[in-house]
Amino acid sequence: MTTSWFAIILTSIAALALTLLPLPASMQVHNPQWLLLTVIFWSLYRPAQAGLIYAWIAGLMLDVATNGLLGLNALLFTMTAFLVLSLRQRLGVAPLLSQALLIAGFTLVYLIVALWVEGVATDLVSMATYLSRALSNLAAWPVVFFLLSRLARISER
Repeated sequence: MTTSWFAIILTSIAALALTLLPLPASMQVHNPQWLLLTVIFWSLYRPAQAGLIYAWIAGLMLDVATNGLLGLNALLFTMTAFLVLSLRQRLGVAPLLSQALLIAGFTLVYLIVALWVEGVATDLVSMATYLSRALSNLAAWPVVFFLLSRLARISER
């Protein structure tokens, strides 16, 4: 149990570091949301250790690290984790492509609510590029799934 907590904390810190990695502005818009994908994975495969409180803390860490609206990512991560936990029985046995499509849908909900709260939904071009992160998460999910599932199996030993 302590090993799985260690793996969850370690991967969350690594995902936060990947999220904060400085990239050129043209690439930053399309950067996958690594911390959100990590929260989704752990909520899906370790719901006892990584539930809604874990999602809220991870979102709060992202809010503090990015100087964003305090509590916005915490609320949205918790909402996304709730969706994942409520569909966990179906999502856990789905093929990887179906999981990736559902996670892209969760990301779209996350991004639309974030745009609505921030009030940025006036410029359609910037909104379309902002929502392209859902496609980035779609492409990044198999990589995240593979790496974290290997780490989860190693941490069980």
